Amino acid sequence: MSTPQAAAVEKPLPLEELIKKAAELNMMPQVAKKVVELVSNESSTAAQLAELLEKDPNITTRILKISNSAFYGLRREVKTVQQAIVILGFKSLRSMVVASSSKALHKRFGIAEQLMWDHSIGTAIGAKIISEGMPNAVGEVAFVGGLLHNVGKTVMNNESPKAYLEVMKKVYNDRVSPLQAETEIFGYGHPQVGYMIAEKWGLPPELVNVIRYHHLNSLNDDEKKNLLSNQITKLSLSCVDLGNQICEHLGIGFREKNLKLDLLSTEGAKLLGATSEKMVVWLKKIQDAYSRERAIFN
Repeated sequence: MSTPQAAAVEKPLPLEELIKKAAELNMMPQVAKKVVELVSNESSTAAQLAELLEKDPNITTRILKISNSAFYGLRREVKTVQQAIVILGFKSLRSMVVASSSKALHKRFGIAEQLMWDHSIGTAIGAKIISEGMPNAVGEVAFVGGLLHNVGKTVMNNESPKAYLEVMKKVYNDRVSPLQAETEIFGYGHPQVGYMIAEKWGLPPELVNVIRYHHLNSLNDDEKKNLLSNQITKLSLSCVDLGNQICEHLGIGFREKNLKLDLLSTEGAKLLGATSEKMVVWLKKIQDAYSRERAIFN
């Protein structure tokens, strides 16, 4: 005879069923999906992109807010979508559209979802700041990759909320990593779910890779060799990995700070050749930027 506690535990969806259900629900807003498709088409024009974006006032407003934030550091005010496209380019606009749409991925929005969202914003901001001085392509992938790195958690929480609540209890009560807790309860983890959903959405391979492999310490030797041979992928992944860990250290998206986390020993920090002096600078810049800019994502 089952106990009341056992009866209350929801059985998670099998991986294939979860992906199918999430994909059918069209979690990514239609305008955002069309923008991703348009930017991927080399024959697309700025006029086509502007016309599409202007059909969604909410996305347009958020794009202009992000464009004019200190986060992007532009020297003149951006007043129209057309200006944003000219100044920032197609890929930056794609990044902003995905950024402005990401919050809508949550089917519900309570305390747990707010923590997930805060952590995603913090990781995106952190990864972007860490990428300063690197090629522009790295910054764009790091920013959107940071924002979407935990999209698998959102999907798992959306479709199996009671089971994911058990994951969060295990994380906080047993002090295990979310990936370990997910694997124990679901039989799979959020990176696997995230990259499969990202592929369904048609996101570019460099973003899919960041979502899939953002836990650098969990990669095997073959995965490291294949991924890190590409400089853009290596730098983007490293920025997201370190941004993620810095947010945990600062308590961004967590109930409390993890000041015991040795940031210099993380894989991302090692690959970037981080120093203690640089880490102090990053910590302050990321905390300040998150406190100042988080509102533009809400």
